[in-house]
Formats: sequence, structure tokens, C-alpha cells
Amino acid sequence: MRTLVAVTLAAAALLQVVAAFLSVRALPHSGSYRYPWIALSLGLVLMVERRVEPLFDFHGGVEDLTDALFALSISALLALSLIGLGRMVRAIRANQEHLARLAITDPLTGLANRRHLLAELERELHRAGRSGHPVSVLMLDLDKFKDINDQYGHAVGDAVLVAVAARCTARLRTIDRCGRVGGEEFVVVLPETDAEGAATTAERVRAKLAEKPIDTVGGPLEVTISIGFVTHEPRRPRADEPAGDNVTGLAQSLLRRADAALYRAKAGGRNSVSGDVSDSPANAGLVAGSDSKANVA
Repeated sequence: MRTLVAVTLAAAALLQVVAAFLSVRALPHSGSYRYPWIALSLGLVLMVERRVEPLFDFHGGVEDLTDALFALSISALLALSLIGLGRMVRAIRANQEHLARLAITDPLTGLANRRHLLAELERELHRAGRSGHPVSVLMLDLDKFKDINDQYGHAVGDAVLVAVAARCTARLRTIDRCGRVGGEEFVVVLPETDAEGAATTAERVRAKLAEKPIDTVGGPLEVTISIGFVTHEPRRPRADEPAGDNVTGLAQSLLRRADAALYRAKAGGRNSVSGDVSDSPANAGLVAGSDSKANVA
């Protein structure tokens, strides 16, 4: 009898230790529930002592066996509960992370959505204000994309957008941020990039897309893009720019100027790059296109 009680109590203590371990292991995944989960973990750890103590103070009688079986049942239920609770906490954390990604991601291309891209631009403008380094913005738009949707259908149009997103990001640095801000419109934020670097990057992206057709279920399609770019120089602020601490207004101003440059690229024949002529003389001549036109005029 004494041996049976000892084995039962040892099993109860072991299960209590397992329950405490499972609770502590799930703690990093508890997120906003961390404080209740910390309390639960501490309580389970302290209860281990109550399961170990009887191992050194029993007589091996029927009464001790009843208590040991009761302790074993409680410890087993706690361990099983912590297994389920741990899985639930990890699932909640995974769902929260998934929802957070959905909130900032364009579901079709996997790029940043408009809200997140604007937030990234504002962060870079904050950083540029502290460091004094330039920030450039590219505005990209597919040429005659409506014709693709009308002729081949939206499924092919979506496939083209996905391919364009992949080809564009393939020619960007890891620190650059690319997002889809409209139906066929993309924006790229280029940290620490002056007007010359922006023009070079824009032309590289334009050429990458135009170098070969995109394979779709409707057959290979020749797709081109037009790009407008603008550069913000913190050391040379423009008179018409918002105050340096108004990064939201500054971000919107840069997007409007990049969009105006994009319009000039479209008007100049498409499949080309155009800089913001209102920014500075440094942008003049920093424009390239497949037809070698001077789109800044």
C-alpha cells in the first residue's frame, strides 16, 4: 500500500510539474492576456510544492491512497486543461498576427496597402528629418490596363498585377517599400535616395517590366508602365512644403507631385519615366524612357 501511495503521489507531482511547464511555455504567446496568464503560471508553479510535500509525509494507508488518487486526478485535469489552453492561446496569437497582416497588406499582390504604405512614407520622412537624408517616391501606373481587363477579363488583369508587383520588387532594395495604392497604381518609397538615384531606380523598374511579356491564360501580354518620381531634400525644404513636423501633409504633397509627374510620363507617350519639375533643377535631365524622350519639360 505504501508503495502504491508513493507512486500515485509521484505521478500527481509529475503531472503538476507538466501543467506548470505548459503554462510557462505558453506565456510568450499570451499577448494582451499576459497578466492573467502570468498569475496562472505562478499559481501552478506554487502548487507544485503542495504535490511534492505529501511524498515525504504519508503512512501508506487507505486514507493516504484516497488523497493521492484525488491529487492525481486534479493534476491530470490541470495538465490536460493546460494543453488545450496553450493551443488556444497560440491559435489566438496566430489569428491576431494574421489579422494584423491583412490590415496592412493588399490581398492580391501581397504588397503593402495604401494605408500601410502611407504610414511607411511618414516614418521615412520622420527619419529623414532627423538624419537630413533625402527620400524619394515613385508613382507607377500600368499603361492601358483597362484594355487588358476589357479584352481578357479581370482574372487575367489580376494575374498581370501580381506579375507586375513581383517584377517591380525584384529591382528594389530590401529597405525600399512598395505598395499598391489603387487599381493598377503602385507607390515605391525609396529611403536615402536623391533625385538621380530615384531616376535610376525608376528606369530599372520600367525596363524590367518591359523586357519580356507576361504569361497569362490569355497568352503572353506585352505590359509597360509609366513612372513619375519626386524627391524630398530635408536640407533644402521647398517654400510650399508643409512644416517639417507635419509629415502627413508632406507625404500627401509628395504623392500629389509624383502623380503629376506620372501624368506627364503618360502624356509623353507612356512606357517612360518623368521627374517632378517643380522640385529642383537637379531633377531636370534625370529622366529616361524606352523611346529616349525627354519627358521633363
